[in-house]
Amino acid sequence: MPSTQEVYFNYHHDAYSTKGVCLHDPTAMLATIYHSPITYVEGAVRVQTNSITRGLTLLYNKQKRFAEITEWSDQPSVKVAVTVDAPAVLKLVMERLME
Repeated sequence: MPSTQEVYFNYHHDAYSTKGVCLHDPTAMLATIYHSPITYVEGAVRVQTNSITRGLTLLYNKQKRFAEITEWSDQPSVKVAVTVDAPAVLKLVMERLME
């Protein structure tokens, strides 16, 4: 089992005393196994934590270069899912459920 899946399963075991996972996000679970139905971009991510924009997620993909140091400088880069082939994901989920 890939380590990302192990973390997910362990969380549900520890938090809910179950030997499975909640199906509220099967796409996230499938993303740990099948990479083709999802496209990603890399960049720094920040989340607004106050005011009217609280919860707003911002991605800086580092295509624009700043001359000065900004709040985005020295932020780690992460992969962010930006599109998903929903019919392909649905097909994969249904195939897994029918096994």
